[in-house]
Amino acid sequence: MGAGGRMNESETKRDVFKHVPVEKPPFGIADVKKAIPPHCFNRSLSTSFYYLIRDLCFVFSLYYIANNYILLLSPPFTYIAWPLYWFSQGSVMVGLWNIVHDCGHHSFSEYPLLDDTIGLIFHSLVLTPYFSFKYSHRTQFNILEIF
Repeated sequence: MGAGGRMNESETKRDVFKHVPVEKPPFGIADVKKAIPPHCFNRSLSTSFYYLIRDLCFVFSLYYIANNYILLLSPPFTYIAWPLYWFSQGSVMVGLWNIVHDCGHHSFSEYPLLDDTIGLIFHSLVLTPYFSFKYSHRTQFNILEIF
């Protein structure tokens, strides 16, 4: 607010797009995939089911704790316990959603039918439509086409 409230407009106006990249990067998706070791692209059915079952155990354990113990707390403590439960359960459910999200990318297993079955069942559990998400999410969208 110096100079009587008048500032030079050129000093206050900032070019927002000056630091936004508008050219394509010098590498492509194929170059990024080549840089990742090949063993990272192997799908393990046992590992995928381990993470799915682990997250389901967390979901049901947190539900059991909330249903059997938070209800027994006195009112000042319930005001703290319920938001902690909501945050914890939400975090675990995001992890579960991420696992079934990978079913839509066919990275849960080597079997597309199993991916779609697991994806449909557990996407429904977290109230997200599976097949419409799968097909719309797989489409390519280039941010540079906007500019």
